[in-house]
Amino acid sequence: MPFQKGNHLWRNRVSHKKHGMSGTRIYQCWQDMKQRCDNDKNAFYHRYGGRGITYTEAWKEFLPFYEWAISNGYREDLTLDRIDNNGNYTPENCKWSTQREQSLNKTHMQGKTGAVGVRWRANRYQAEFCRNGEHHYVGRFKTIEEAVAARAAALEAIECSR
Repeated sequence: MPFQKGNHLWRNRVSHKKHGMSGTRIYQCWQDMKQRCDNDKNAFYHRYGGRGITYTEAWKEFLPFYEWAISNGYREDLTLDRIDNNGNYTPENCKWSTQREQSLNKTHMQGKTGAVGVRWRANRYQAEFCRNGEHHYVGRFKTIEEAVAARAAALEAIECSR
């Protein structure tokens, strides 16, 4: 009775009938997102679920996530990224980014300034960001507030020009 309801062969047979994508990279991205938010034994839970980060109800199922991903620029070389690092995984707050782009937006990589994309260098605050695989140097500023504001304005200008 290999396909008896309840055993692992039955579950695998049923899940493959749903979408047939359980072995794909996009499916793994979805699974990883859920694990970071839901599984307190996950190595990164403290940065996600442990901080209250969740995902939209629709993304509890793979197919709605898949449809969003494909219509929002998913590629094999990109990773799932939250625009607001304190926000949840939702269609409005997610995008596909390169590893370099993500590295400039990580909260645990903010350094001593406490501001994403702003670092202290040569007695000034230096603002920068990465979009579409390109590094953008914004400038150096006397105050952290000026650097943060200039970075935000530059990011907005890039987003509006799309």
